[in-house]
Amino acid sequence: MGDAQLPTEEEQRYRQHQQEASRRLFALLESSAGSKVHVNAVTILGTKTTRPSFLQSATSKILKSKHMADVINSSQDVAENLMRLDIFDHVNILLDNATDSDPLAAADSINVVYQVKEKSRVFIKTGTEIGNNEGNMNGSITLRNVFGGAELLETVASFGTRNSSSFQFTLGKPVNASPDSRIDFNAHRVLCNNTLTSSYEELARGAGLRYKTVSRFGYHELSYDMTWRSIDRVSPSASLSIRKEVGHSLKSSINHVFVRERRDDILLPSNGHYIRIAQELSGLLGLGNSHFFKTEFESQFCHQLGGGQLLKDKETNELLGVHPGFVLSTTLRAGWLANLSDDKKSSSVSDRFLLGGPLSIRGFRNAGVGPRDYKDALGGNMYWAAGISAIAPLPKLENKPLRAHAFINAGTNVPSNSNIQSTVQDLMKSPSISAGFGLIYRHSIARIELNYCLPLTAAKGDQIKRGLQLGIGLNFL
Repeated sequence: MGDAQLPTEEEQRYRQHQQEASRRLFALLESSAGSKVHVNAVTILGTKTTRPSFLQSATSKILKSKHMADVINSSQDVAENLMRLDIFDHVNILLDNATDSDPLAAADSINVVYQVKEKSRVFIKTGTEIGNNEGNMNGSITLRNVFGGAELLETVASFGTRNSSSFQFTLGKPVNASPDSRIDFNAHRVLCNNTLTSSYEELARGAGLRYKTVSRFGYHELSYDMTWRSIDRVSPSASLSIRKEVGHSLKSSINHVFVRERRDDILLPSNGHYIRIAQELSGLLGLGNSHFFKTEFESQFCHQLGGGQLLKDKETNELLGVHPGFVLSTTLRAGWLANLSDDKKSSSVSDRFLLGGPLSIRGFRNAGVGPRDYKDALGGNMYWAAGISAIAPLPKLENKPLRAHAFINAGTNVPSNSNIQSTVQDLMKSPSISAGFGLIYRHSIARIELNYCLPLTAAKGDQIKRGLQLGIGLNFL
């Protein structure tokens, strides 16, 4: 290895000049941060299709600034929000003395100027996605900034393992020019293939209106949907219970979803918590023949024990990362569906809860826990599931997204009973329990688990899966 080249005197003087200029700039900002100023105008350069009225609403916050620090902070916040609207490639900020362009402006007035570049209005994407217990290939055509107010028009077609075919049309726009609140209209047609767990396919066609927003507590989604569903494709070996479900139903429902995400990583968290609460009321305004109330709760808490030590290569002394430590993870899920009419078809098999599989209670087959008729899962009206996992890095592979873990899962899924006390007793007695150990790999788009599972207890009719079990998805018990 050769000797490191020392900087020349000219380079040293240049660096000293830059450091001195930076110090003067920070000193100027610090001294002027509390000084009073007046924002004379906010100008956005580089727009072609975005409406001036929309931009005026998006930047109105800046005009309320009274001090230099407020101007700087609000200008940066607005620039960040403009980028999050996904209609600009870049947003640059310039602060200019207003008297330079307008001699009549007050001495303490400044202009805020944004230089932007709009994104292409048409965006075409194809790809594959992996979700919970399913994968699909999809293609989408997106039109950005349709009417000049950050509107988004999107058409998506996908073909997958669970949703055999899905077509969705969405037209949405931000509320008050905010990227944190959005309202959209959507229409969909979905053919859902349930033959892996039950002997039927369901075709759903519908439309709805949805409002999404973010508060300091978390993410909220409020929607209304009108969906026409039909179960008319059953296999010859379908059970009598599934054959009784054949027919059409109209569901008019209002839904609310709340999500609080405070984990440091969605797929393989070390610290933090996650809470999701969903409610659905079907039969709104007396429309349709589906009448039920459904609520579901899910939470996860993770805590890291130890770790934090620097990992270095023994030969080169190169820094490889930080020891991830050991993680204790607990997850709880529960759900309740109440029929609101005496009609046996007030809810269908697709409305009820399915439990079991590599993403919920490991050691059981998909939808293997709960009411069944022969090989068909019928779903339950009440369920709970809980899991605890101890996760640790593998020796000499601490810097890799690979972990070993041991787990215990338990849960129960039961149908409704005319006596609520009997239903609660059924829910609490004789849970299905499994334990095991395995490997976790955190891929960029999904979490992959390969586990050896040992069912410890099972209810009558449960379908167990002893031995190796592969799971690919986002949310695991």
